[in-house]
Amino acid sequence: MASKSNLTIITVLIVIVLAIAGCNGKTDTDKEPVTQKLKIGALPIEDILPIVTAEQKGYFAEENLEVELMPFQSALESQIAMQSGELDGMVTDIIVATLLKDSGLDTKITSLTLGASPQEGRFAIIAAPKSGIETMGDLKGKSIGISNNSIIEYITDGLLREAGMEPSEVNKTSVAKIPIRLEMLLSGQIDAVTLPDPLVTFAEFKGAKIVADDTKKNLSQAVIIFKEKTLKEKKKAVESFYRAYEKAIEDINARPQEFKDVLVENINIPQPIVDIYNVQQYPVPQLPSKKDINNILDWLNKKELLKNDLKYEELVQSILY
Repeated sequence: MASKSNLTIITVLIVIVLAIAGCNGKTDTDKEPVTQKLKIGALPIEDILPIVTAEQKGYFAEENLEVELMPFQSALESQIAMQSGELDGMVTDIIVATLLKDSGLDTKITSLTLGASPQEGRFAIIAAPKSGIETMGDLKGKSIGISNNSIIEYITDGLLREAGMEPSEVNKTSVAKIPIRLEMLLSGQIDAVTLPDPLVTFAEFKGAKIVADDTKKNLSQAVIIFKEKTLKEKKKAVESFYRAYEKAIEDINARPQEFKDVLVENINIPQPIVDIYNVQQYPVPQLPSKKDINNILDWLNKKELLKNDLKYEELVQSILY
């Protein structure tokens, strides 16, 4: 009887211990989810506003996601960081995305940031103040500041052809750094330049003349690219990123002026135009069209800048949102 009594006591103690463990301990399924992390490189341009907003609104945190937005002052710096393995992804344009892919870096375009419609992300050819240039025809034989083999040159060629001109009819001058290009324009050292907003707005404010822009024909698209390794190993993180990103876009598009301060704090907008510059509408996550990418591939191939015969399907990643 004594042994039975002891056995009963031991059994009761085991049950109590297990009950306490069940109340205070956590099973594998109860564990806190591991925070996912993504590092994304970008310049201080309009395209990053949804990412900054998603962070400030806590939308990434709601997805248990940590996004580190790595700032760069030049496109070259961000490309080097991407190639060296410092980044999971970056905000860039389709020209850069294609050239990186052609160089052997396994990346995919995952969405547009701006450029789903021609009105998003304006670029323009702008004539210097007092240059006397009023129309595209006036540019024949004149100098246009660009950056070679870039989205800027692609847009310049596209706008010239839209006006019935050949790129060879102007003197394209390579001025890679945008601030220097703008300074040369405003000081009259060059006849015209091609620039993106908000610098288009600033140049016009300073007396320059917009000769043509790409708000009627869609020539410029900015995109987010991710490494294929990231898309395989952190697929859920990228999907979470786009859920939070889309929430931020809905907020911005519904109440754009509420995000003016965020835009000014994070994007390089020249002080004189801060009050007149508006927050624009952003597209929901979507891939660039096959037609737009094929146009860029044709242009790059004609300039003999590609070593490989790249196709649309090799450049984009679908089924993320």
